[in-house]
Amino acid sequence: MAPDIKLENYISDNIEEAVESGWIKAYFQPVIRTLTGKTAGYEALARWIDPVHGFLTPDIFIPVLENCGKICLLDMYILEQICKCYSELKKNGKNVVPFSFNLSRKDLQREDLHEAINEVLDRYEVPHKMIHVEITESIASMGEISLEAHIERFHKDGYEVWMDDFGSGYSTLNTLQNHSFDTLKLDMMFLRNFNDKAAEIIQSIVKLAKKLNTGTVCEGVETAEQVEFLRKAGCERLQGWHFSKPQPFEALSDFHDNSEPFEDQVYWNVVSRQDTASLKPWMILEYSEHSWRIIDINCRMKQTIEELHPEGLEETLRESLASDNQLSYVFDEILMNVSATRAEQQLDFIDNGCLVVLSVYYLASTENRHALKVTARVIHAEFEHQKNNLINEGLVGLYSQYQLVNMLKPDEDSSLQIYSNANFEKVYGRTGLRRGIAEFAATEVYPDDRDRYLEFMNMDNIGERIAESGTRFISNAFRMRMPNGGYKWKIVTLLSLPAGVERKYLFELQEAGRAVLNSLKLEYGDSWEQEGSP
Repeated sequence: MAPDIKLENYISDNIEEAVESGWIKAYFQPVIRTLTGKTAGYEALARWIDPVHGFLTPDIFIPVLENCGKICLLDMYILEQICKCYSELKKNGKNVVPFSFNLSRKDLQREDLHEAINEVLDRYEVPHKMIHVEITESIASMGEISLEAHIERFHKDGYEVWMDDFGSGYSTLNTLQNHSFDTLKLDMMFLRNFNDKAAEIIQSIVKLAKKLNTGTVCEGVETAEQVEFLRKAGCERLQGWHFSKPQPFEALSDFHDNSEPFEDQVYWNVVSRQDTASLKPWMILEYSEHSWRIIDINCRMKQTIEELHPEGLEETLRESLASDNQLSYVFDEILMNVSATRAEQQLDFIDNGCLVVLSVYYLASTENRHALKVTARVIHAEFEHQKNNLINEGLVGLYSQYQLVNMLKPDEDSSLQIYSNANFEKVYGRTGLRRGIAEFAATEVYPDDRDRYLEFMNMDNIGERIAESGTRFISNAFRMRMPNGGYKWKIVTLLSLPAGVERKYLFELQEAGRAVLNSLKLEYGDSWEQEGSP
């Protein structure tokens, strides 16, 4: 309800004294990271506790101050209180997180706005990256203000700019197209009047923001059900009474103690902006020093795992990736390689009669922690769904005896990885075929075997050698690198495929059986070394 004229005059006449006497209080509401549950920031809000009129709500005094041209005094005072709270956190050794505060239309009409803001932060030695400027959508749609010029200046000075109350105005998409906002704060009306239509709108906004690499915050969160919905929708951060009402800063000690380190902010921003609406099975892992944990996982990935292993997700992962399981070594090696090289890698393996293909992608790193995205395809299930019988028991059995299968095309100097459950770095298919052969020999083959391997893999005379064998293939044994160190004998087979004019060969890698190992021992004597090291 609008204040009466008497109260309006009181507010406009006493704002200076209210600031000087501390009647104006800065209250803070935590902003929570959806993926971690940790405090990712605070929004500063003004409260007027008057000795005459008692508690005045913002909807009473802010319009009055805007109309009388004194809103800038209030906003600069709130900014100064933010700086004091930041300094207090630093002094007490707490993690510091960004603060956001609101600017009004009158603020943006002030010629020295940017200088005034910079002066306050510099006086308190607060890094500009710790302050996020919130501008409402209604202001953004006002043509008399060169908003984009302000945003460019804020960015130049090191601030983030957020659009507040996104979705409350009439020109939302135009505003989003014309201005470079870092984050969208969804208007709380979507949750206040929550229904199926509101849910669809929120999901669409979040997906659009991710496509634009723009952050999302949903305010007005009041229930655990809303939290769960917004988490599944992929909203990055949440704010509302479900977590805390706006309070004096000293009353939020539990949130200070549970805040994320600022150096993790960029890391979590990248992870949070992944497209969680994808219909593919996926999960996001955090990998560090040979251990990993699930950060997020979608329903399709859970279903995929449970279809293969009805005993449940946690038990399946604990058993299949136990420390004494060979698959765990390969999986760990791939996670380590992707973390180091930031290049995609793939792991293929047979699980309960199905060919499972895991693709691992690099997302972000902070110190010695790495966020990786893992997607899954269950080939047997896909073909069954398409009523295609290409994958049958015979094909699954054939794949299961090989660790690596590549298609080689010497005339094109190219290769294609068909199947892999080995830990080798993926060089075939990433470079030219001949260069890939040389790189594989240098990184994966035992030094004493490299010349033999390169001679065996010579693409210039491979056709003649296969023809001389009297079969369609040639094979040889070489020592290959193991994920846990050392080398182990493997059999490499080159199989000629009928392909008309173009030459095609399958490169097949498999374990050396006992009979082969005995023959190698006789041939090489004491130097045969089943698990040698250079």
